[in-house]
Amino acid sequence: MAVPTTRAVAAKAAPAKAAVAAQRVAAAVVTSVAATALVPQVAEAATTPSLDNLIGSVFAGAFVLAAIGGAVIGVARFDQIRD
Repeated sequence: MAVPTTRAVAAKAAPAKAAVAAQRVAAAVVTSVAATALVPQVAEAATTPSLDNLIGSVFAGAFVLAAIGGAVIGVARFDQIRD
């Protein structure tokens, strides 16, 4: 019976370590979501009108840029230049 080399042992241990790390991240996310739902100050965080306007402007700008990009891609595919 052959004794596994350190590389073989390390290769088997790497996925196990990754799985443990993924479980820890998932647990942290679940804990933070639960804390957000349970703490009233966090669940109903107040925003200022200027922050609301900024967020709305960012989303509106992203929508306009996406619409322009979609139009450019649509025209480029429809009206191709052939040599």
